[in-house]
Amino acid sequence: MASNGTHIIDVDTHVLEPATVWSRYLEPDYRIPARSAFWHEVDAQGLEVTIVNGESVRALSASGINRHGIWRPGMTPDTIGALDPHARHPVNPGAADPTARLTDMDAMGVDCHVLFPTLFAEHLPVVVNPDVAAALARAYNDWIWDFSHAAPARLVPVAVLPMQEVSFAVREAARIAERGFRAVFIRPAFVNARFPNHRHYDPLWRALAERDLTVCFHPSVGNTNPEWTSQGSLVERLASNLRVGHDVAESVAPTMDVATMLTALCFYGHMEEYSRLRLAFLHGGASWVPLTLEKAETYLWLLSAIQDVSLEPEHVFFARPSLVSFPSWESSVPRMVDVFGDVGAWGSRYPHHDASEPREAIALCARHGLSSQAQAKLLGGNAARFFGLG
Repeated sequence: MASNGTHIIDVDTHVLEPATVWSRYLEPDYRIPARSAFWHEVDAQGLEVTIVNGESVRALSASGINRHGIWRPGMTPDTIGALDPHARHPVNPGAADPTARLTDMDAMGVDCHVLFPTLFAEHLPVVVNPDVAAALARAYNDWIWDFSHAAPARLVPVAVLPMQEVSFAVREAARIAERGFRAVFIRPAFVNARFPNHRHYDPLWRALAERDLTVCFHPSVGNTNPEWTSQGSLVERLASNLRVGHDVAESVAPTMDVATMLTALCFYGHMEEYSRLRLAFLHGGASWVPLTLEKAETYLWLLSAIQDVSLEPEHVFFARPSLVSFPSWESSVPRMVDVFGDVGAWGSRYPHHDASEPREAIALCARHGLSSQAQAKLLGGNAARFFGLG
């Protein structure tokens, strides 16, 4: 709980998956094929090896600073920027150890973390073998379930699905729902040349709606993936072409991916058919939502030949259970509280290098004159209602 008495729910936090997901939780029969399908390990010197579809892929971090697990309470952009990128720096233990994470949460004044993958977000969607992908999904889900049960009231696990084969995804959705998961992670990216709301996935969407599983659209940076999986690879190719000198996908690709996902839901009548779904859009900021909906409405009106679309785009998002996360520096959210007051939810991005603490979000809200009631909704109330948290 924050010092001002606000109940804080952090809707955008990550784990950095440890080797035990593969060595202990992955079923023994799948450990050999998984070594070529998707395997990650870190040696005693801290060197990473990631193999996907039989090939070694670039690490998510290009220096000794593991950007996806470096942050811990008290760190600032200045302190991280001062680290020597040529030296290897330790990962925050809270990235993979729930006890260490709970200590960090107490230091931050955070009551609850919603947990998303890192390596499985980037690499699982591009695994070619659907059977191995399903086994890897089971392994991750079993691990994150055990992780969260160090403190079930404070750690909320989000399950991954093997989207490579719809029947396997439906089967895993049934299994994790039976186990007690409340939400599933779906990356807004192509899998086998199909976008998540392609008709091929209709059986999955029916299963998610019937089992009351919240759908969390959460992008990954995508810079290790084949082009057209999502926008990350395209953005990195552009950066290389222009000789920018550093990765830029992480700054823009997540917003592009979630905006594309919402546009696809508006244009193809998805929510007309699956009206019971609860949809969350994470890690891309929030400012894009009103512009995306306005553009969708304009072009649906201009392109009147589009069939099977009866909902106005704003009703796809605002007239039903929806949520969008915002980081501590996104000033448009408190400035547009009439837009985001009931759908915005703060996310720290812990333990990624651009993470922040709730006090920064509280200060942002205060600078823009938000009432304590409005702050409480953005920092925990909306998330509690949306995810059904006490």
